[in-house]
Amino acid sequence: MSLAWHIEALARTKKMPKLETMLSSSKKTPGAKTMTADQIEAVTRSWLSSRQRKK
Repeated sequence: MSLAWHIEALARTKKMPKLETMLSSSKKTPGAKTMTADQIEAVTRSWLSSRQRKK
């Protein structure tokens, strides 16, 4: 949904913004932490196991 919105918004602009302004910047939301691969795997496994229990 986000991709579709951005495509349409860019199609309507008269002048394309610079690529640097469109890319993710180093400005992160306060309190945001970078997750390690092990943490991501643990969250994914937890999510998947909870989905299997609900069936």
